[in-house]
Amino acid sequence: MATEEIVSPKRKRRRCLPVREIMEAEEEKPEFKVIDGLRYVVPYNFVLRTYAKKRWFDQSILEVLTREFQAYPASYYKSALASGRITVNDKIVACEYLLRDHDFIAHYVHRHEPPVLDREVETIAETEEILVVNKPASIPIHTTGRYRHNTLLKHLERKHSKKLYTCHRLDRLTSGIIVLLKNTQKAKEYGALFRDQQVKKTYLALVDGEFPETGMSCSEPILQVSHKLGINKVDHDNGKPAHTDFKRLHYDSATRRSLVLCLPQSGKMHQIRVHLAHRGFPITNDPIYSRENWAKKSTEEFSKELTEVLFKRDNISRLLNKEQESSAILSSKDSSDQVKSNSTKPPDETSPKLLTSDSETKQIADKLTTTEPTNMSSTSHETAENSENKLTVSGDGIKQAAEVSMTTDGKFCLDGKVFERIPQLSYDEKCPECAWIRLVPALEDMFIFLHAVRYELDGSFYVSPLPEWCQKEWIPSKFHDLLQISSD
Repeated sequence: MATEEIVSPKRKRRRCLPVREIMEAEEEKPEFKVIDGLRYVVPYNFVLRTYAKKRWFDQSILEVLTREFQAYPASYYKSALASGRITVNDKIVACEYLLRDHDFIAHYVHRHEPPVLDREVETIAETEEILVVNKPASIPIHTTGRYRHNTLLKHLERKHSKKLYTCHRLDRLTSGIIVLLKNTQKAKEYGALFRDQQVKKTYLALVDGEFPETGMSCSEPILQVSHKLGINKVDHDNGKPAHTDFKRLHYDSATRRSLVLCLPQSGKMHQIRVHLAHRGFPITNDPIYSRENWAKKSTEEFSKELTEVLFKRDNISRLLNKEQESSAILSSKDSSDQVKSNSTKPPDETSPKLLTSDSETKQIADKLTTTEPTNMSSTSHETAENSENKLTVSGDGIKQAAEVSMTTDGKFCLDGKVFERIPQLSYDEKCPECAWIRLVPALEDMFIFLHAVRYELDGSFYVSPLPEWCQKEWIPSKFHDLLQISSD
């Protein structure tokens, strides 16, 4: 990796951050593999970089890493600091090192990204300045958390060989219209339209219960209870104003579900999901807000309980590998592999097969993939022992931790379903994640019944096709023009 010049600390802190173009120029092009309808990124070497934030000053590097970045246990960070996979100002430092202003932290990782559904991104409209697409469910819009290359923006930039800019967002599990811009000036203009609520947005949602025929509105204030996790709830004391109008389109008495047209008049994160759940009609497969009684809990209780559940889902190295110490993985090479103190180079590196289910959600999820299933055999480095071994684990979806049992052929039983381990597409003996057992997410956990179907802004409107889970017959004729549905 080329040595990167660090900007003088006399300049403003914001300018000290490495620019995106430099970081991407140093990267190798990603390699993708499609298995059972899911698109995987082959794990790759990557450097996470950041300057010390003010709130970290005079705290030990180990304390900050374990508190701020909980994807790894403390044992991993101890070994990573000792081996040089984590450096401060390009030098190996002790765990007790106290962070100071302008300290530059680098973390050399073997990056594992979660899979997404292998779906084509349909173009709805395109001009010299604008690109409007129909985002598939399961894929995040931009780099976030463990996602970098398996994102909508990266995919479209590779496809169009052009840098693109966002002006709004959709949740990873939500599908529908995304407006992208081809230059920064247009991105600023459109971003202002969304911030000033000058965009008329229309969504479709499938909810539990018999929604009132007359529709309803919700003006409950919304509070973000966890910035890191992006979780919100209704809070009358501290929440910010939000308003959503709802109209019932269809009710199915057999399943006791309603198709609802959602018209948000403000743009709070998870606004539609939170308002529907608060009114007693949660989106049927919402992994967060459909949880029993959560909407009625206090903000403190809601935040504490949900935080515990969300953090459990990524601790599979400890849950499935029986507290396997990361230090054993990292110390497998001798000290000659450590990074020299004046170097910026990293150390030398020598879809699920679920049991048949008759659930409606499973049937709908099957429509979201078109690739024929292939036989995936178990990979090496598995640590589970036998079918009687009871383990605690949560899947890629947001679920309460539950007991897991191993089958004789190396698969995992969780919540009455059978999961396979994510295939091992590359292996780095110093990478703790290569030894982790991660389960291939169930297809029905990779989307929710929420779709952005129509946006109106800047004198134009854009309409997407109906999502796979919404039948044309469910839409009353008086809404056909709005949703651009032909009458034949």
